Amino acid sequence: MGKYNDKENDDYLIKHNLLEINSHKELERAEALAFTLRAMALEQNDFIFESFTLKKFQELHHYLFQDIYPFAGDFRDVQLMKGATRFCQVRFLNSYASNLFMELNEEPLWNSLNEAADRLAYFKAELNMLHPFREGNGRTIRIFLHAYAISRGIEWSYETLESEKYLHAMIQSVTDLKSLREVFLETIQYIG
Repeated sequence: MGKYNDKENDDYLIKHNLLEINSHKELERAEALAFTLRAMALEQNDFIFESFTLKKFQELHHYLFQDIYPFAGDFRDVQLMKGATRFCQVRFLNSYASNLFMELNEEPLWNSLNEAADRLAYFKAELNMLHPFREGNGRTIRIFLHAYAISRGIEWSYETLESEKYLHAMIQSVTDLKSLREVFLETIQYIG
């Protein structure tokens, strides 16, 4: 764990996990296993993306983390930070999410891979800043945007990401999307 500089989040996860695990290291392993099993089932069409709404995004988070956290799919009710990045204030989560998902669903068709990379970088950065869940935001966002890209004829090979480069691009995306756009350009292609 240890992702957020507010130690209270790690303690909260220990106190609120469905397996009654009381060790951070053990919880991290159990969470990784539970997530991996759900992600594998998802690839076998156990979870279907018939839409890309906020409700579907929350359902995806619930699907992925339902075996480990009772709050799976629910928006957080506390402020979260990672390093110097302060994510969306709790009181603005609902309005920010509503506007962002409306924008995502009204998105016009992309005319090139460059345009796809621009827009995927934008939505990735905005969803990251929304950061609506106590845990599992990055994994949920990656899977959601992967499916969204496929629905638009684009394959995003996020499993090929160079972790250091990707992390650096995500940190920079708070103020500048250039590096994240480059990461997308390197990992997307037309399907077929």
